[in-house]
Amino acid sequence: MIEIVKKIAREAGEITLEIREKGLLASRKTEDTSNIITQGDKASEDLILKAIKKNFPDHSILSEESGINDMKSQYCWVIDPIDGTLPYSAGLPTFGISIGLLKKGRPYLGVISLPALGELYWAEMGKGAFLNNKKISVSKKGKIKEALVGFELGWMENRKNVLRHLIEPVALNTQYTPIFGCTVAGLCYVARGALDGYIHTAYPWDFAAGAVIIEEAGGKISDQQGRPIDWSKNWMDVLVSNGRLHKQILSLINP
Repeated sequence: MIEIVKKIAREAGEITLEIREKGLLASRKTEDTSNIITQGDKASEDLILKAIKKNFPDHSILSEESGINDMKSQYCWVIDPIDGTLPYSAGLPTFGISIGLLKKGRPYLGVISLPALGELYWAEMGKGAFLNNKKISVSKKGKIKEALVGFELGWMENRKNVLRHLIEPVALNTQYTPIFGCTVAGLCYVARGALDGYIHTAYPWDFAAGAVIIEEAGGKISDQQGRPIDWSKNWMDVLVSNGRLHKQILSLINP
């Protein structure tokens, strides 16, 4: 199963790069100017959905652009054909293709391609996490002052709240707080030990693949109050970390 999905993710990544090289047309999905879609999103999703349905016809699918196809299966594929569409459309390298699998409502398998960086991350429950052909693990940092904790700003109407209640308390107590514009990149950077934590609020397709990669790399994922993630929700606030810093980060964002 994992080899099939790795192949799908690679092919989706290749097509997004090919389309971007030819020139993109972006259109808004909502009035928010940060919520756009391109031909690359559509082509990537078409390729992934066709391949998933061919190889796993009895499985349910939840995809960002197409919604839910409920087959009443214990397996549900959770797909983001391009996470980071704004960076993608701007020609930046921080965008990714995310294909996760929930088994009985829990993350079981995940593959994330960052095609512009030549990076393919994957994990399957109980088998470790990998970047290309190398096993990866989270950082060993235990001091919050030395930590790098990433963020996303999210939708325009939420940014004041994010800046005031999340970014400011963390930025004032850690070494650095980068913002990527791509959730799956932030998750992968924690899994490989480049970041020590990452905080964002978004949709299940932003987190499903990364969750199992984080956990198999030795990290921890929870909501922003420290509770287990409810994967039945359509909108979720998430904190991931190397595990050692989890309680310290929680104490900063929940004073």
